[in-house]
Amino acid sequence: MCRITGIWQPGDRQDLAARCTSMRDTLTHGGPDDAGTYLDHEAGLALGHRRLAVIDLTETGHQPMSSSDGRYTICYNGEVYNYRELRPELEALGFTFRGTSDTEVVLNAFAAWGPDSVERLMGMFAYALWDCHEKVLHLFRDRMGVKPLYYYLHGGTFAFASELKALHAGLSGRLELDQAALAEFFHYGYIAAPRCIYRHASKLEQGCWIKVTSSLTIEHNRYWDPVAFSLMPALSDTEQVLTDRLEELLTDAFMKRLIADVPVGIFLSGGIDSSLVTAILARNTATPLRTFTIGFQEKNYDESIWARRIAEHLGTVHTEETVSPEHAREILPLWPDIYDEPFGDISGIPTTIVSRMTRDHVKVSLSADGGDELFCGYHRYWVMNRLDTYLSGLPGVIPRTLGRIIGLVGTDTAADVATAFPGLRLPAIRDRMRKFQAVLANWENSAGGAYPYSVAYWLPEEIRTLMGVYRDPRPSLKDFDADLLTSMMLWDMQHYLSGDILTKVDRATMSTSLEGRDPFLDHRVVEFALRLPLNLTYRRGAMKYILKKLLARYLPSHFFDRPKQGFAVPIYSWLHDDLMGLVDEHLNPDVLTTQTEIDPAPVLKTIAAFKGRKGSVAVDRIWLLLVYMMWHRRYLG
Repeated sequence: MCRITGIWQPGDRQDLAARCTSMRDTLTHGGPDDAGTYLDHEAGLALGHRRLAVIDLTETGHQPMSSSDGRYTICYNGEVYNYRELRPELEALGFTFRGTSDTEVVLNAFAAWGPDSVERLMGMFAYALWDCHEKVLHLFRDRMGVKPLYYYLHGGTFAFASELKALHAGLSGRLELDQAALAEFFHYGYIAAPRCIYRHASKLEQGCWIKVTSSLTIEHNRYWDPVAFSLMPALSDTEQVLTDRLEELLTDAFMKRLIADVPVGIFLSGGIDSSLVTAILARNTATPLRTFTIGFQEKNYDESIWARRIAEHLGTVHTEETVSPEHAREILPLWPDIYDEPFGDISGIPTTIVSRMTRDHVKVSLSADGGDELFCGYHRYWVMNRLDTYLSGLPGVIPRTLGRIIGLVGTDTAADVATAFPGLRLPAIRDRMRKFQAVLANWENSAGGAYPYSVAYWLPEEIRTLMGVYRDPRPSLKDFDADLLTSMMLWDMQHYLSGDILTKVDRATMSTSLEGRDPFLDHRVVEFALRLPLNLTYRRGAMKYILKKLLARYLPSHFFDRPKQGFAVPIYSWLHDDLMGLVDEHLNPDVLTTQTEIDPAPVLKTIAAFKGRKGSVAVDRIWLLLVYMMWHRRYLG
């Protein structure tokens, strides 16, 4: 696992190597073990690489790496898990190898098969490949978008990097904020590919590659699309056969993610997905696994007891830590450097803590991201499906009228309910009530059109008050031409999984020099899941049906047959009771008037609502405002 950078200026070669080195070394946290630079001065191109050595720890794994004839040079971040199978094919074609890294396999695969070679790769990756004969640069990103890759094109300069902070170092003040992307951040809490917080910059989309020519024109290509598999006929075998087949696929995918020349661990949350990863690997490995988890002081948010019990049952070497507001105070000042684009998923705090703890023991860790999107695991899927069942036959005016009524009285009612039942999470209930009201108020003919409101933070009409004109840039669920549940999963796979979940894990792990791997996102597993009959993922309101059936082969049901808790964070109590100083520091009138992107008036009104009444639904919106202003001070202030 590594970090990569590059800059191409055909008409201006001045200080090219120094600028590329500066870009490269902003990413030392993601590659502390080695550094390298490649320069094609005639073309005006430089490539930079920081290495986290995981496979082939010797000098033969050094990058940027050039082919034996010098024509191709690769700058590579990732892991290809089938490189040992590809190597004999390439040797049969006459290629020789200097070392044992997967990088050299990817390089020679391109030399043998060209850009189509990416379709042969099984793993997570983002890499650049320079052809010095044709003067062409290729950039590739893995099928699910596990590894990041940004690129910039403007004013005769093309640049790319694993993280935006490298572009800051190489482009020296040329980055300009994109107002529309900022609005998307307030809407959803993150910015989805291909959009980026800066003008003239983009994220390379998952399953895509681009070709950049010497005139700095870009040719866009897509080599893999999950939608295509969702449109295929559903698999017709019996439940037993399909469960057996899934077990085979998952076992192979999980075992391949153990390939490394360094120690490997597992993030064990105690939920279904991470428990399945741990249980399958525990049965198929001879030595005890290392598992890691975090808990919370607030018992309503703490799931660590289940992780501990599962670890004891499976015989793992288990390590855990309790996250506190002190951890939040420690991490939050680093937030703009860890997530160098406005990023609002507060579970990045515990993810960073567990990554740091894990890195003290191992260099690679497996997580279980993707299980919810592939096997229908989010509670909102159940809610939206029920709403669609009850409301789809009614005139749209009925749910819209109900939504307006709830908007007037619903949040107070939610507060009363929470007071009567102390075990419930008050801020979460109020937020869900608010989203429920927005879904109904924007109901059209089905739940599909209203689904984006169920995952919104600042609603579109609120963003218009905050920033002016706003139009949601994301396509409708109707574009998927599938049933509601499948469309929601595909929509989240396209936006939320890559833009939020995988971004969170990648930045949190790499900020601590830990490689994170996501075995559920093996493309074979994804393709299989997309063709499962729907009643094997969602059956009579039960989510992840087939995963539970499979997990029952490894664990007693009382370990996992319980309500889904998720990776929730006590953001309300943290902000209101422990971190109010940060709110006052970054969201006071004097600071707000130093920027011109958002109107201070609605911000101050939201802060007043938050401070004035405990349990205010403004908590998530406050958090996004705080994140943005911390980022603004770091990069624009």
